Amino acid sequence: MKADRKEMAVTITNDPTSYKLCTVCGAIVDKSADTCPDCYAYRFDENPQAVADAALDLAIKPQTAVSHLDLIPEN
Repeated sequence: MKADRKEMAVTITNDPTSYKLCTVCGAIVDKSADTCPDCYAYRFDENPQAVADAALDLAIKPQTAVSHLDLIPEN
């Protein structure tokens, strides 16, 4: 498991009420987001248990999708 994915999972599981789960692509986004930054969907699951479970699942799986963060150029 990559350390950054593990750190994000810990952050999210410590406060799952600050996040929501995109029901289209499975991304976890900040609760204030109106649309998913990865797939632009607007359907979310705000159940804290669902968010925490998804964070743990995503932390142990290898990343297979391109996220909006992957598109930021490195200097």
